[in-house]
Order: sequence, then structure tokens, then C-alpha cells
Amino acid sequence: MNLSKSVKTILFFIFLLLLGFVGYYFYKQKYGNPVTGLKPRLEMGVGRISNITDSTVDMTLNLLIHNPLPIGMDVENMAYTIKMNEQVIIENDYAKSLLIKPHDSITVSLDTELMLKKLVDEINQQDIQGQDSATYHFSGDFHLRKPLLGQDTLHLSMDMRMPVYHLPQVKVRGFDMEKFRLSQSDIILQLELTNDNPFPLEFKNPSYVISVGKQEKLLEGSVKGGTVVKSHSSDLYEIPITVDMGDLLKTAGQFIFKGKSLPFHLTFRCKLASDDAMINDSDLNLLVDGELKDLDKVKKLIDKK
Repeated sequence: MNLSKSVKTILFFIFLLLLGFVGYYFYKQKYGNPVTGLKPRLEMGVGRISNITDSTVDMTLNLLIHNPLPIGMDVENMAYTIKMNEQVIIENDYAKSLLIKPHDSITVSLDTELMLKKLVDEINQQDIQGQDSATYHFSGDFHLRKPLLGQDTLHLSMDMRMPVYHLPQVKVRGFDMEKFRLSQSDIILQLELTNDNPFPLEFKNPSYVISVGKQEKLLEGSVKGGTVVKSHSSDLYEIPITVDMGDLLKTAGQFIFKGKSLPFHLTFRCKLASDDAMINDSDLNLLVDGELKDLDKVKKLIDKK
């Protein structure tokens, strides 16, 4: 049976079309994402908290960018947002350029500072609802040097379920006079360390600076070792201090004899250790303001001398 030239041409194009579909199928099986097809996608790797203060958290997030396309991605810069249960907790820019080769992936370290107010508000809502994990949504606008897929800006996003991290808390609970002398006295400073996380935290090698009244840096020191606070609990941590009563009374005397409380300012620093990779080996730097109201015992001891 002889086929006409036009029929052979049609069959040839059908063959090429089928060959193209087969090629695309195997290409997709090897390089494609079953959910997003050939669209680039994101993954969030393990991040790390490096420093915690009473108002901010310095952290590094590891962002994995996958490019399954047969052409590279030349990114000029990126703007990104992170939400915790629809509440924006981070908005930042990544000013460095990125070049992602075809069929390749890269990891980008995003150094960012998290303002605590919005985070704490959301954590409190989670606590009220009894939730110990939350949905974190990452969205990024990748501004391209050259158009890709017909776009100058590529919008990528992802969701992940992670624990709700609670910041450690330090409170001054009081002090005990062990040996009172008008020259030098031994004082036990009592600190309450609180850990509301679902994993234990170790407060290692704490150091402190205490300013009392108008007397700055009245007490300074450090303690070797540390203490472990179990999950969802608080522990009383005692720091022995030898204080020069002459320096203390210069500022505190008028408060004591007028029956007033004594204002203080505590700077507390330590290293955190944990089984959780995000918070392990981070620095804790907290500022605590308050008043020591239990001064009657000091006044009575002075009266006896």
C-alpha cells in the first residue's frame, strides 16, 4: 500500500508530536516537581537563633531554592516576608545577587532581625488556644536581571509547620543576706529562670551587671557552669555576691531610711544549650528593670551595728 506524500508528512508530524510528549514526560519525571511542574520551588532548612535580647532576636534562616528549569535564574535581589499564622513577623530584603544554574539548587543564608512585639502577641494567642506549633508562611519576590517564564519578578512561597518558640525569661525574685558586715556583705541574688518551650534549656556560664539607684555597675560578676530548666517550668537560680556596703549605702541609704523601695537594673548574659538545633548555642542578653522592696531587713541589720 502506497501512501501519498501529504499523508506521510502528516504522520511524520504526529510522530514528532508524540516524541515531544514522551520526552517531556521523562524530563518531568527526572527534574520536575509533581506539584509545581517546572516552576522553581522553595524549602526552608534548619535555621539558627544567634542572639536574644528583651526586644529583638537575631537569627539566620537557611533557604533552599530549587531550579528544575533548563535555563538558569539570574536574580538581582529579593524581598521576603514571613508570617506566623497570618501575622507578619519578619519583613526584609536580600540585596545580594543569586545565580542558580539549570537543574540545580542553592542554599541562601538570610540574616535577619525579628522584632519581638508581634511575635510575642502571636505566641500569647497560641498559648491561649493550647497550640505548641504554628504554620509559618514564607513568600519571596525574586527580581530577575533577565525575564524568566515571561516575568521580570518571580513570586515563590511555601508553608511549613514548626514549634512555637518561647523566649527564656529572667526575673529577680529577691535576695538573702547571709553575712552582713558594714564593710562587705555576702548576698544571695535570687533569679527565676523560666522555660516555656517543649524542650529543656540549659543556661550556661551566666554573667551579670547590676546597677542600683543611681550607682551604675554596682555589682558585676560571672558564674562558671549553669543550670538546666526543664520544659514548661521555672527554677530558682541563686548567685552569690560580695558587695561593698559603703558603695551601696551611698545610693541606697536614703531609700532605706525613708521606707522606699530600691530601683535596680540587671543585665543578664549567658549561653543557651538545647537539643533543639534552632536555639542551641545562642546568646541570651536580657535587660531587667525592677525594684527591691524587701529592704526592712537591711535597715534592721544596719540599726543593730
